[in-house]
Amino acid sequence: MKVVGIIAEYNPFHRGHAYQIQKLKEICRADYVVIAMSGNFVQRGAPALMDKYSRAEMALSMGADLVLELPALFATASAEFFAYGGVSLLNAAGVVTHLGFGAETENLCLLSELAAVLFKQPESYREALHRELKHGRSFPAARQNALQSFSSSINTPDSSLSAILCGPNNILALEYLKALASLSSDIMPVPVLRQGKGYHDKTMGEDFCSASGIRSYFKKSSPTGTAGKRTVPEKAMPAAVCRVIHDYSHPFLFEEDFSMLLHYKLLTEDRDRLAAYGGSSSFLAGRLIKERNSFSSWDEFCRHIKTKNITYTRLSRLFLHMLLNITQKDYSSFPEPSYLRILGFCNSAVPLLSALKRHSHLPIISSPSEAHRVLSSQAQKLLDIDLRATDLYRLGLTSTGDYRALLYVLCYEKHDNI
Repeated sequence: MKVVGIIAEYNPFHRGHAYQIQKLKEICRADYVVIAMSGNFVQRGAPALMDKYSRAEMALSMGADLVLELPALFATASAEFFAYGGVSLLNAAGVVTHLGFGAETENLCLLSELAAVLFKQPESYREALHRELKHGRSFPAARQNALQSFSSSINTPDSSLSAILCGPNNILALEYLKALASLSSDIMPVPVLRQGKGYHDKTMGEDFCSASGIRSYFKKSSPTGTAGKRTVPEKAMPAAVCRVIHDYSHPFLFEEDFSMLLHYKLLTEDRDRLAAYGGSSSFLAGRLIKERNSFSSWDEFCRHIKTKNITYTRLSRLFLHMLLNITQKDYSSFPEPSYLRILGFCNSAVPLLSALKRHSHLPIISSPSEAHRVLSSQAQKLLDIDLRATDLYRLGLTSTGDYRALLYVLCYEKHDNI
């Protein structure tokens, strides 16, 4: 049985994602496709546009056979922890034979050489990284420059290496390969060349549009706090996905929907508490306290606080960790996912589920109500973070003032039906 695993957010699902699934099926001659997908919040430190079950439905309608949830602790982490969490999850499933991922290059040999440097961290690389950080560069920029110092040993031109290290998908690809090495996994990596618009490109057209562009389109075209009154860029998204969006009766969520909660946390917490959150530091906590009276919105505060070595995305992730009460201690307590949580599967995937039950190294859960029967007390603590994420997402829906969203929340039992 050949099974391709993909780590994704599908925020939202678009034509590029559909292309990737079909291309990987062809390359690997796969029998099944398993997705490790972020839940209600995503890696850039923001709520997903749509809830996790709707996004899982999109994936299943476009060729995926099984969707597993990447726990919120990893889904909202830096690229390193995000990638390691996803690879660990797929590796622990015991059935995945190939790991597919998008990249700005298909040069797997070069990506593997670079990933080996990150994994082994030779002394000369560590020294170069330390020098770059001392110059006040952000960690991503410092790492890029440190890796470029290896251009002669890797035998590729500086210009080519620089272009590769600037690609957002390539950066994640390096982390996937590093995670496979650290886990001594037998899963085979398979890069697929990214099609169409760049990762951050927000222009819309008839070719492959980015998820960033589609989110920007929805943010501009959908009335705030409304549901079911939106236009859909049908040329940028598969027809089956457009139908899911048309039927989605809840508001789209953005960072600004949580601005009031974030402002409250900033006003009521002391420096030690702010420094304890994942991605924070004593210096950053002090800066937040100093500037908190300048707060106007989530986005504006990120732009106000960011510096040369503290990126917008790092701040946005920190703000989300504050709302989810995710601390640095949590990351040391949970180095890997502790369970496999099923978000959805196709009827044709019954043989895959049977194999999963036989070979998985982790307990499998499909509902929190059954978790206490199969999870250890430590694993339950990791699940509790997911449940907090669900509660927070619900709160975002109700804060939009949309009546149907409020009914949606009230009609479902507590803990995780969105």
